[in-house]
Parts: sequence; C-alpha cells; structure tokens
Amino acid sequence: MAQRQPGSRRAKGSQEPDDVFVAKVLHAGKWAEANQQLITILIVVVAIAFAGLLYYRSYRGSLDQQAAQQLELVYQSVAIQDTEGAIGQLVTFIERFGGTAYAGEARLLLGDLYLRSDRAEQALAVLEPIGVSPRSPIDLQGASLLAAAYEQVGRPQEAEATYMGIVDRSDMDFQVRNALAAAARIRRDRGDAAGAIQLYERALEGLDAEDPQRGLYEMRIAEIQAATST
Repeated sequence: MAQRQPGSRRAKGSQEPDDVFVAKVLHAGKWAEANQQLITILIVVVAIAFAGLLYYRSYRGSLDQQAAQQLELVYQSVAIQDTEGAIGQLVTFIERFGGTAYAGEARLLLGDLYLRSDRAEQALAVLEPIGVSPRSPIDLQGASLLAAAYEQVGRPQEAEATYMGIVDRSDMDFQVRNALAAAARIRRDRGDAAGAIQLYERALEGLDAEDPQRGLYEMRIAEIQAATST
C-alpha cells in the first residue's frame, strides 16, 4: 500500500495564497457594491479638491505677476521723486498683495520712505512685521531700518536689541559690522563706555589694516577712552 507523502494533504482550514487573494478581491468587490454611494462621494470630493488646488496655484501665479507689475510702477514713482504718490501706492499694495512674495520688499521701501519723511511711528508699524525676527536678506534690511526708526522715536534699548539681532542672524560681514557700530554708538550715548568699546572691538575683527573702517572704529574707541579718562 502506497505511503502518503508528508504535506501532500492540505491541512484543514488552510488556503493557498491564490485562494486568499481571490477571496480578498471578492470581498472588496462586495464592499464596493454595498458602498457605491460612499465611493462616488469620495471620488467627487477628491476631484473637487484637485480642481481647487489647480485653481489656487493659477490664482497665486496671477497674483504674483500683478504684484510684480504694480511694484514696478511704485519704483517709477520713487524715481521721479513722487514720494507721497509712492507711499499711497505702497499702502494700497500691502493691503492687496500682502500675502505675496513681494510684500517684504514693499514694506522695506515704504518704511524707508516714511523714515525719509520723518514719520518714524508709521515706519515702525510697517517694518516691525519683517524686522523684529529677521531671517531673509529683505528682513535683515528691514531690521536695520526698524532700528533707525526706534532711535528716531526715542527707544534706544529696542534699537540696540534690533541691531544685535542683525549681528546674530546676518551672514554678511559688512552688515554685521554696521550693526555693531550702530549698537556701540547707542551704548556710548547712554554712558556705557565699556560696552561701546567692546562692540567697536568686535567690529574691528577681520578688518584689513588698510580698511578705512578700521581707522574710524579705532578713532571712536580712542574718543571714548579719552572721555572716560578725564
């Protein structure tokens, strides 16, 4: 009598992989048939979301293009020294295009125009959103103008903190030195001679011996030392 080979008989309740796959397909088909309305709704929702994404991208592209064109008109007004006209255009620009990539540049330009027109309080309102925690090159330029606005309205502590924020965040050597020198000047004016000298010495680091700024900072240090020794 022939012997049965081990494994030749399928264990009770076991299924081949193909059988499992077919069973899952059949189950999915039955579920889809029972939930046809839900599937239809999901397809419609996905289609609407996709269409909305395409529309948003198109809208953003069109808005950025309009912003670029409008900002070019502002620069034309600045070029012909129509300061008030440029200010009005920029106020409208920020209201309309405040969420575009050109908003920071517009704030920077408007803040500068306000400072030149001795309207430091208005400059503060415009520059604080980009200058308080600067990250991009535009933000860092805005921070420099913001610090100048703080000085104009008699808030030297905020001005110094803003300049030191530029020192901490900027990768541009000239920008760091200018901020250090400005902060040193503020410390000197409020009687902090040691603090002012410390910042001027930091500004001297890395400067060539022939650099005109080296002579200027050394002169400032000498003036402070002479004033404190009398």
